[in-house]
Formats: sequence, structure tokens, C-alpha cells
Amino acid sequence: MSFPDSGLNPLSFELLESRRCLAAAPQLNEFENAIFGPDFSCDYERFRPWVESGCLFYAAVCGEAVTGRSTILSVASVLLTDDDSRERMFRGEIHDAFLQPWRRGRGVEPVAYLSSVVSASPSHLAAIYASLADEIVQFAAESGAKLQRGFCVATGPAGFRHLSKGGFVPIDGPQYLGKYDLMAIDATTARAVLWRRVFGVEPAALRGSDATQLVLSLPAALAEGTRSTDAREVERRLAEGRAGRYRRLLDC
Repeated sequence: MSFPDSGLNPLSFELLESRRCLAAAPQLNEFENAIFGPDFSCDYERFRPWVESGCLFYAAVCGEAVTGRSTILSVASVLLTDDDSRERMFRGEIHDAFLQPWRRGRGVEPVAYLSSVVSASPSHLAAIYASLADEIVQFAAESGAKLQRGFCVATGPAGFRHLSKGGFVPIDGPQYLGKYDLMAIDATTARAVLWRRVFGVEPAALRGSDATQLVLSLPAALAEGTRSTDAREVERRLAEGRAGRYRRLLDC
């Protein structure tokens, strides 16, 4: 699996669920460190407990321009941590790399942390979020976990707008690292299908097989990404990466 920009027109698309993403966890970790920069960097050895915890959920869309060699185009991940870790991060006592995986039997409420979103296309995100919803709902059913709350960090204005549309609201108080907005979501604010399903507000609207079909039916040429001029450094990295991946592709 290749993560750097290829500059080639993908001939096919594929949705990867958590199992296949976690098989490439070291590369994914390196990819996200490069995209999000030092403020969100996490050494793989610190990341490994999450990979082995069963509480880390990934979904990604790959494009294959050369047979047998895929490039990641879009990715999102959700960590199930606990309420104590969330509160410590909100108070500025720990960075997100020090959040702890939720453990059943400890009597601590599980909390969902939307830890990363890298989007090359709204169609990609629809499939990615559907896959994540399927897996998190299944995990909750099997483990007895009852998810009622979630949180995230907005890395810039465009990210803030995307998260707000899904139902995240800003948290009063200090910013994360003194410069990033902390946001929270629950069943009363959730508008995105992912979070409405996770919080039990509505049943499945798009099953995994349908999500996979959505990705496979995407056109082979996508519009070039647009750079954001008013975002912070992390958002600039995301925009530049998106533009680089698609600068040679034409509109349908």
C-alpha cells in the first residue's frame, strides 16, 4: 500500500474497513503524522496499544493506478476512550496521544473521539462514515458499551464547518494546545448519520455492502481539490495534499 501522492489517475476505488487498515497501521500512523504535523504527531509505539485494543476503528478509500499498488485518498478514524481521559484532555493535562482505550468492566463511560478525517471527496466520506457506523454499532452490541457522547479537535475553519454540520458544538473553556477548538457531540446535537446511528437515534441507513458499492461506482475522474487560504497549518497540509493528489485529474 502506497501513501505518498502518485500523481496518477486512479483506475479503481476500494473501501478498506478497520481490519485491513489496521494491518497497515505503521504506514497509516506515518501518513497521519505527515498530514497533521507535530501538534498531533504520535510515535507508533505509543499508538500500538490502540491498534491492539479493539477500540480503534478506521475506514479508508484507496485508488489503484497501477495494478497491485493502492494509494490512500481519504481516511477517518474513531477511538473509543473513557470519560476520565476525555476530561484530562479537556483540562490540558494530556495530549490526544495519551488518551486511553476504553475497557469494559471498569464502570467508566466510553466516549468516542473522532481522531482524524482526511477527505478527498464527499462521496468518499459517505462510504467511510457508513463503514465506521457499522463497525462501532456492532462493537457496542457485542461489548455492551453504550455510547452517549463524543468529541474532537477542529484543526481549522473548514474542519470546524464540517464538524458543525455533523452536530459537533464548540466547548467553552481553553482551546486544545491553546489554539485548536475542542468540540463535543451527543444524541441531542447529532445530525450526521454516523453519529445518529452510534448514539442510537436512528437505525442503519447505509449498510457496509452498500457503502462498498458506493465507492466502487465512483467515477474514475474527480474534480481537483481546492486549497483553503484561511486555515491553520494543519488545514493547509490537508488542502495541499488533496490538490496534489488530483491536480492531473479532469472533471467528469
